[in-house]
Amino acid sequence: TFTMPGGAIAVAVTFVPLSDDGQEPCDGGADCPSHSYTDLGGTGAWYHDAVDYALHNGLINGYGSDSFGPNDALTRAQLAQILFNKAGRPAVTGSGAFADVAPGQWYANAIQWAGQNGIVNGQGNGLFGPDDDITREQLAVMLWRYAGRPAATSTALPFDDTDKISGYALDAVRWAVENGILKGYGGGRLGPQDRATRAQAAQMLKNLFER
Repeated sequence: TFTMPGGAIAVAVTFVPLSDDGQEPCDGGADCPSHSYTDLGGTGAWYHDAVDYALHNGLINGYGSDSFGPNDALTRAQLAQILFNKAGRPAVTGSGAFADVAPGQWYANAIQWAGQNGIVNGQGNGLFGPDDDITREQLAVMLWRYAGRPAATSTALPFDDTDKISGYALDAVRWAVENGILKGYGGGRLGPQDRATRAQAAQMLKNLFER
C-alpha cells in the first residue's frame, strides 16, 4: 500500500524480468528449485540460476542423496536423454544403430531417437559410448544439431586454443559461441576438449532454450 503525502515526491521502481518460462527470480528459499540440494552453494554460485532452470524444467535431475553434483561430468547418454525429454519423449520405432546401446537400458530410446534425428552420429565402428564423459565441443555439437544446424554469421573465435577444436565440431562451436551458448573460462581459453560438467551443461541448456 502507498499513502500519497501532501508534497512532491519521487518514486524509484526496479523491475525484475521473469524468465521465459515464468519462473520467478530465486531467493534461495523453500520455493527455490535447488533448495533441497546440499552441494549447490546457494544463490551466489555462478550456476545457481541455470541449475534452477534445469531442475524447474525437468531437464536435469539431482541424485537421490539430496545432491546435484554440479562438478560431476555429464555423460553422452545423459545429454541424449535430456534432449529427448525436451522434445517430449516422442515415440521411437525401429532398431537401435549402436552396438553398445542395449535395448531396455534407461537411455536406449533417447539415443535411438537422437540417432534417427541426426543429433548424434556415434564414435565410429558402430559405437556410441553412452557412459563416456561428454566434452564441451560434443555438447555444443549435439545442441547445434538439436537446434537444426544453424549457421554462424562469423567464423571468428576469440580464444587462444581454437586449434584444439575438432574439425567436425567447428561450425557448432562457432554458432554456440556467437549466440552466447558456450562461453570460455577467461584468459583466452575455451577448453573444447574438457569434460562438460553438469553445471556447465545446465548453463548451456538455459542459454539455448531461453534465447
